[in-house]
Amino acid sequence: MEPPADCKPCPPPAASAPLVTPQLHGLALGIDNECDFLRAVADSVTEPFYVWSVGGLLLMANRGWEEATGIPRGPALGRSCSAIFPTLMAKRFLEVNRLVIEQGQPVREEEFVDKPEGRVLYLTLKFPIRDQSGRIVAVGGISLSKKA
Repeated sequence: MEPPADCKPCPPPAASAPLVTPQLHGLALGIDNECDFLRAVADSVTEPFYVWSVGGLLLMANRGWEEATGIPRGPALGRSCSAIFPTLMAKRFLEVNRLVIEQGQPVREEEFVDKPEGRVLYLTLKFPIRDQSGRIVAVGGISLSKKA
């Protein structure tokens, strides 16, 4: 079936389209740029929200991640998963990251954090983050506690 004569193809997406609209800039008092806006969004999420490099380095973590892990994000950023977490936890986190990278799509898996008061189970959604060429450069995730 032929498209109508007046049908025009959609333009390709802009390589550097803004994430924040001019209207949002006007409403978001005190937030000057996209980076600050995204940081505010991430820190507003109460659950752990984070990004790992494909090599296993922590690139970003929100306050929810700090609260869930008991680890301050400042010293953890840029460090390897196995340098941050005990062996079993790091192994599981990296296994799920590998699934995302191998499958090239989001995955839902169970993960856990061992704390002094006991193990906390999480249902985690992890997803690939791609560069402009489509190559996976990082794995993002958000984890929801399974405790009642």
